[in-house]
Amino acid sequence: MSLQRIIKSGVLGSWLVSVSLTSAQGATTFKPDCVTQLQREMDAIATQPLFNKARLGIFIQPLDSTQPLYTRDAERYFLPASTTKVMTTAAALQRLGPQFQIQTDVLAAGQGSTLDHLRVVGRGDPSLSDQHLKQVAAQLQKQGVRQINRLLGDDTYFRGSKVIPSWQWEDLQAGYGAPINSLILNQNAYELKLWPQTPGQPLRVEWLSPKPIGAWRQINRTRTVAKGAPEYVEIKRRLQGSTLEIEITGQLQVGAPPDRSAVAVVNPGWFLLHRFRTILATHQIKVGQMSLLTNEQERNAALKNKSEQRLTQIQSPPLSTLVVTTNQESNNLYAEALLKTLGATAPSQATQSTTHQQGLTTLQKILTQLGVDRTTYDLADGSGLSRHNLISPTALVQTLQTILRSPHKSVFQASLSQRSVGKNPASTVFSKSGGMQGVSTLSGYLQQTQSPSIVFSLMFNQYNQSSAQRRQAMNAMLLSMHRLQSCQTGSQ
Repeated sequence: MSLQRIIKSGVLGSWLVSVSLTSAQGATTFKPDCVTQLQREMDAIATQPLFNKARLGIFIQPLDSTQPLYTRDAERYFLPASTTKVMTTAAALQRLGPQFQIQTDVLAAGQGSTLDHLRVVGRGDPSLSDQHLKQVAAQLQKQGVRQINRLLGDDTYFRGSKVIPSWQWEDLQAGYGAPINSLILNQNAYELKLWPQTPGQPLRVEWLSPKPIGAWRQINRTRTVAKGAPEYVEIKRRLQGSTLEIEITGQLQVGAPPDRSAVAVVNPGWFLLHRFRTILATHQIKVGQMSLLTNEQERNAALKNKSEQRLTQIQSPPLSTLVVTTNQESNNLYAEALLKTLGATAPSQATQSTTHQQGLTTLQKILTQLGVDRTTYDLADGSGLSRHNLISPTALVQTLQTILRSPHKSVFQASLSQRSVGKNPASTVFSKSGGMQGVSTLSGYLQQTQSPSIVFSLMFNQYNQSSAQRRQAMNAMLLSMHRLQSCQTGSQ
């Protein structure tokens, strides 16, 4: 049902208080009848019969006002999915600043052609890749190094488990649920492409990154199907004794584009060490022993009576770039690395806490300082993958308002997805979406020339409608907000 048909049907709620809202500059106002029209349209969309069994939370408010334009269960908790990243990236920008970079140190003991050891000290850089390790290997080769007696991976910066305790088992197997440790490489995932062949044949598997280390077995239970047949792909990773099994099931239509997927690595610290040893070998540098240091005691024992010097320092892109990947690609690993970085860099750390727990505590403190009501949310992670997260539309709108009034507005805005809605003139929507089974969320703001910006949070939970119906409803809500802006400016 279209928005206009909904409005004409008379299926309206009762939240119809007329208000006039003035922008911070005092130059423009929302006309009361325009606000009333918005409220009628929002009620009409939200009370459609197809959403009778769903839970909808909505909060719409001008950026520079505390008077809401429309609310529906805005104080209640909802599953937020990836809109959680709005709070994580806003807090990271506020605490760390847009120029902050995550450092990976490469330290060496010994000199000449043979080094006693080479130690890679990770601090959770989610962007660290093979290319960085190749640059280090090339530098060592140029300096005449031919032998490293011990290659050490220092994985001690982040304390506690590498996986989020509340993530579901099937998520932990996928690339989007990769573990978060101090020594991250290639986003701690193996990437692959699946290509359809002729009908009836298995899909061709192409590894985009090195195959899993150690003993592993690939089980391909896929097939190529005729055009018009359903398509799906599922990858499962499991350990059978010491053997890693990757089972691929599903089907793609003949002539269809390849499916790109990723599976999480099992032991990320060892993954980096094995990859680095392979890369060093291509630069004619032999490695003797390898050791992964996972706690302070292991590190102290490995470095006893050894004098080190810094060979190089790998810098991540600035935080202004990291938050773009976090929000626009909805990258869970980046979000969790930022959360743990907040915990690891907190002024006073509780040593009995994990870095993940400390990160959540620090994030809460930052949001409270920004003016976000502590009672409006309860977080279990920084990415939104956990189904233990509970966030209200109010919390997301308050977070958006505070960060968009801060000196970091332009950086945060650049991290959001951008599109236009309406016309004459169009409103620009800057937003972060989220989705998982039964959950669809969208938070952000609308910006239009000579009209106050409107901040919003739309949260759909427990719905069983099709994606197309849900998108149609959200797009209709955005169009209603655009009409409010156009109405106040005298446009159509």
